[in-house]
Amino acid sequence: LNGGVELALHLMEGYKAQSLTTLWVFNNQKWAIEDNLVAGTEKEHALHNTDFYNLLMSHGRVAVCANELELRETVAFLTKTTDQYLKGQSPPGLAMVVVRGLDVTLPPVLGDIDPILKSPEMAFMRKILGKFAEGCNSRIPLYGCSAFEYIQYLHVFLENMPE
Repeated sequence: LNGGVELALHLMEGYKAQSLTTLWVFNNQKWAIEDNLVAGTEKEHALHNTDFYNLLMSHGRVAVCANELELRETVAFLTKTTDQYLKGQSPPGLAMVVVRGLDVTLPPVLGDIDPILKSPEMAFMRKILGKFAEGCNSRIPLYGCSAFEYIQYLHVFLENMPE
């Protein structure tokens, strides 16, 4: 996540955007977006690195919301900016909103896992990770934020598969 935020800041400073984009970062020491994809909370995903985001607060295109009022004000500002952009009265650009201090609960977006269970990717994971785990005390290595692209598959494998 920090690398993605660093890339976003680099783009803010050195790239002329052709669209209006807002990057939302939840730095609430509770959950990461991956957890919402698997309807669970992994303690390793909690974002505790507040110092990095404290530093970002000084950037003019970064808003940090520590309570509901600040979040409402930020959304109102972004709505006004979007409206002006759509009317051709505001230029494109990239902004960032860091949300912290809010206990946000969202419904999981996991949905129907049947396609995951029947997928060739799951068959591949079962074959390879099952072979890897043979005879191991710790059967499957822990996963982190870098597993975002395939986290639903890995979560289903870890929770539901006998391997």
